Parts: sequence; C-alpha cells; structure tokens
Amino acid sequence: MKRKPISNPPSGADFLAFMQEEARQEPCEITRAPIKGWIQFAFWGLRIYIVVMLLMVAIGFVRGMN
Repeated sequence: MKRKPISNPPSGADFLAFMQEEARQEPCEITRAPIKGWIQFAFWGLRIYIVVMLLMVAIGFVRGMN
C-alpha cells in the first residue's frame, strides 16, 4: 500500500504558534476515581500476594546463608 505524500507539511512557525497556545492554557484538575466492589478486592489480593512473595524471598535468603 502506497502512502499519499503530504502536500503541505506544517511549518515551524505553525508548530511554535501551537505550542504557545497550549502553554497558555490551564491544566485540568485530575481527581482519583473511586475503587469499589471486586476491583478493590482484587487490589487487596495483589497486596497480600506481594507480601507473601517478599516473605518467601526473605526466608530463602536466610536459609541460603547457612
């Protein structure tokens, strides 16, 4: 498949004007989405899994030092 050539590529001045316009705008405020239901349960499961794996690695290091 052949690409169509760009007939009128944007100039550097267009890009600079775009960046100046974007820099003047205030960023939107981002809030954290509430986590409910089974997703919260899954995250707690992952936390418990990570703690168990860290304990197993620690036990492995302690036993391997003998």
